[in-house]
Amino acid sequence: MRLIDILELPTFKDAAVVAGEKGITKTVQSVNLMDAPDIIDYLNHEQLLLTTAYSIKNTPNALINLVKQMAEQGCSGLGLKTKRFLNVIPENVIELANELNFPIIEIPLSYSLGDMLNEALSCILRERTHELHYALNIHRKFTDIVISGGGFTNIIDSLSTILNLPVILLNYRLDIMAYSKGIDKEAFFEIYWHIHEKIHHEDLDTYKVLTLPRESSGDDLKEFSIYPINTTNQQKGYIIIFGQTFAPASPFTLAVEQAANVISFEFMKHHALEQHSRRLKNEFFSDLVDGMIPTEEEIINRGKAYDLTKSLQYICVTCKMDALADIYQETHPLQTEKELILRRDRIYDMLESILSKQFESSIVFTKGDLFTILIGFTFYNEDVEQNIVDAITEVQLDLYHVLDAPMSFGVSNYTERIKEIPTSFQEAVDALRSGYRENKKRFIKTYRIKELAEIFKSVPLQKLKEFHKSTLRELANPEDKEKDDLIQTLTVYLNNNCQISETAKTLYIHRNTVIYRIKKCEDLLGIEIKGADETLRLRIAIFIRSFFTANEKQSI
Repeated sequence: MRLIDILELPTFKDAAVVAGEKGITKTVQSVNLMDAPDIIDYLNHEQLLLTTAYSIKNTPNALINLVKQMAEQGCSGLGLKTKRFLNVIPENVIELANELNFPIIEIPLSYSLGDMLNEALSCILRERTHELHYALNIHRKFTDIVISGGGFTNIIDSLSTILNLPVILLNYRLDIMAYSKGIDKEAFFEIYWHIHEKIHHEDLDTYKVLTLPRESSGDDLKEFSIYPINTTNQQKGYIIIFGQTFAPASPFTLAVEQAANVISFEFMKHHALEQHSRRLKNEFFSDLVDGMIPTEEEIINRGKAYDLTKSLQYICVTCKMDALADIYQETHPLQTEKELILRRDRIYDMLESILSKQFESSIVFTKGDLFTILIGFTFYNEDVEQNIVDAITEVQLDLYHVLDAPMSFGVSNYTERIKEIPTSFQEAVDALRSGYRENKKRFIKTYRIKELAEIFKSVPLQKLKEFHKSTLRELANPEDKEKDDLIQTLTVYLNNNCQISETAKTLYIHRNTVIYRIKKCEDLLGIEIKGADETLRLRIAIFIRSFFTANEKQSI
């Protein structure tokens, strides 16, 4: 309860607040009665101290030190019984208490501190008992809603009725899960981005009251409270309450807490069902792309649940996070594993959410550390291909800026038959692998590079080796680290259109190092890497090199 409410009790009626009056709305969790000289060591946060000041009557500075220490410790106030061991409260103590907004209450000689202590504690206990009964009744009410089959909407409607305020429930993706009947949806959507920005820029773990900028519309929703919902699987949610706010210790807050507890279990249940559904989907598509489903009829029958249809043409897109190993921290492997799982879930959700809006038919699944998307079309052409690249570019940027997830993509050719989806999947994987072999990051690579490889297969192997050796000379088969660094730098340099700065950024080295290495390459190759003919010849030779060593490269 608040200090101002304790001062209304009969035994406190003649007590006077002589300093720190602005702090009398502080919460009082307990009351202490003590006269020991080391009293500060026994005081707790939000505790009111009643004392005669006997232990410090002969030490003038002790009282001012006590006030300073109690304020720092977050105590609720100090009740001093005067005219016994302390005739008057010193002016410097009153001045300090006013500066700190720390309440000092002068207690007249006629009152027993013991009686005051008992009455205050009894009042606090009664309030706590009332709060406990209130919380149990509210919890029972919300639990009954869930047990009877009610969902998020019923819980939010009930909470809104208790608070007499509009309420909205958001999940960790900030999707609207439920909203109360009294909410003005148009006004809410006008201010939704304010809420979105606030949650994304602040790690909200406790109840918080926020006010929108004056220029924002929706006057009825200018002030709102955010109450975060935490679950064991880190799938956060948020209860948004609009209108008049209330103190953290009020009965209304207890109602929100109980609603949040019940909702957290519902979130966990939904998450478990969602994960089970995803696991079944991943198993089906893993069987499909691994060629484990023998007939087209079986593919169609099992794929109906995921809207996989025979009438559509499909392309396959695979993607993964770049530099996945950098995410792991050996010092906290369990915590990192949880964070990685949460991040993968959010990547999955964002892929599904954005691509489902872009295309009528898109299916997201995972295989190992790869995210895979099947996109279906009635007729595939160049315009459709450009739409796919544009959509992937958009989702790649969103994943990077929103989730800090650098992603690279491999895109297959289209297939007209469902039974050829495994081939499309392998093409997308090959495109992704090809981009990584070129030391690229955050790239979108199509399978067209494979067409070049097919052309080279028609050229006699000995001719390819001769061209490779004559073009790259000593760099064709580097035998030491220096030459290996040179061919890597040359490869990245050519991939970045001979841009020094971009090459340095990609390799995380100084631009002078790039200049030195390219000059060294020119000396070894006996050419100046400037003209289109020279760079094309080098690109082909380096591609032939990767073509030879593809099977030796580390699998992604």
